[in-house]
Amino acid sequence: MAALPRNILILMSRTGGGHLASARALEAEFLRQDPQARVTIVDLLTDHISFPFSRLPRTYDTLVNRAPRLWQAMWKVTARRAVGGSSSALVRYMSQSKLERLIRDCKPDLVVSVHPLVNDLMIPVLARLAPATRYVTVVTDLGGIHPLWLHPGNAAIYLPTAKAVAVALARGLPQHRLHTHGLPIRAEFALAPPARADARLSFGLDPALPVVLVMGGGGGIGPIEAIVEAMAAALATTGGRATAQIAVITAKNDRLRARLAGRSWPVLVVPLGFVDRMSDLMHASDLLVTKAGPGSIAEASVRGLPMLIYGFIPGQEAANVDHVVEAGAGLFEPDPKALAGQAAALLGSDGQRLAGMAAKARGLGRDQATRDIVASILADLPKA
Repeated sequence: MAALPRNILILMSRTGGGHLASARALEAEFLRQDPQARVTIVDLLTDHISFPFSRLPRTYDTLVNRAPRLWQAMWKVTARRAVGGSSSALVRYMSQSKLERLIRDCKPDLVVSVHPLVNDLMIPVLARLAPATRYVTVVTDLGGIHPLWLHPGNAAIYLPTAKAVAVALARGLPQHRLHTHGLPIRAEFALAPPARADARLSFGLDPALPVVLVMGGGGGIGPIEAIVEAMAAALATTGGRATAQIAVITAKNDRLRARLAGRSWPVLVVPLGFVDRMSDLMHASDLLVTKAGPGSIAEASVRGLPMLIYGFIPGQEAANVDHVVEAGAGLFEPDPKALAGQAAALLGSDGQRLAGMAAKARGLGRDQATRDIVASILADLPKA
C-alpha cells in the first residue's frame, strides 16, 4: 500500500505581514521537499479562538501605530510567565472546543508554529488529543525573542541567530532542541537575480540611476510620505539632474500610493503596491530605507542591500535594529531629513562606506534558511 501523505498544519496570525510571509515560505518549501504532503495554513488567533479574543488581532496595526508605548507595555508585561501564561490559559479555556475541533478536522502529523501567541494555546490541547504529533516552532523575530516563543513543550525550536539561541538556553531550553538556520524567507531569494538594469526596467525605473527603496512593512506604515519628500529633495541637485531615484512600496496603503503618484517630484519616484518579486526589486536597489521588520532585514541581507532604519515596533523589533547596526550592515535614524541626508551622502561622497555596509549585510544573509529549516523538520519526522 502507498504511504498516506503527511498532514502539516502551520499556525500563524495576521498581526503584521511577517508571520503570513514566513508561513507561506515554509508551505512552499514543504511541498517542494515532500510533494505529497498536505499543508494547511491557519490563522489561529482570528479563526479558531472565541469572541472577544478573536477580534484582538484586528487592532494590531492601529495599536502599534497610534499607541506604541501601550503596545510596548503589553509586550513587556506578557513576557512575565505569570501574566503571559495565565492569559493564554484563560483564552485556551474559553476556546477549547474550537481548538479541539481544529485538531480533529486536520488530523495533523506535524504542527508548525510561526507566531509566539499560538504556542500556549495549542501545545496543551495537542498533548491531550494527539500526544504523538510533533510540534515545532519557527521563530520569526531576529532579536527580540519573546518568552512565549519558547514553550517547553516544543519538540524543536528553529531560531534565526546565535543570540536568539543564547536567550533560549538562558530560559532553560535544552541545546538539542535548538536549531539555527536563519529566518524563513521566500524561495526566490535562493535564486540568482536578473541583470540589475533589466530588474530596474521591469519596475519602471531608470536602469542607469541608483535606487533608494523605501518601505514600511505589509501595512505601508510609518512616516513614508515625509521620508520620500525629504529623500527626493536630498537626491535632487541644483542643476536639476537627479543623483538617484526612489521606489516606494506602499503595500495595502492605497491612499498613500495615490498621493505619491499624483505629486510632482524633483527625482523619479515610483510608488508600488504589493510586490511579488521582492528579490528582484531589492537586487535593483542600492539602499533600503525601512522599519526594522525581521523579514525585510533578512531578505535585504541575502541581496547584500545596505539598510537605513527609521523606526521599529517597540518590543519585538527593537533588537532587530541592534542586529543590523552592530553588524555594520546599516544605520538607525528616525528623523526623515537626517535620514535623507545620510542616504544622499552614501550614494555620493560616502560610496566606499556604502560598499562596506553592503558587504556586511551580505555576511548576515542566509539564502538557504527556508530549505534548511524544512529539511531539518522533515528529517526528524517518522518516515511516511
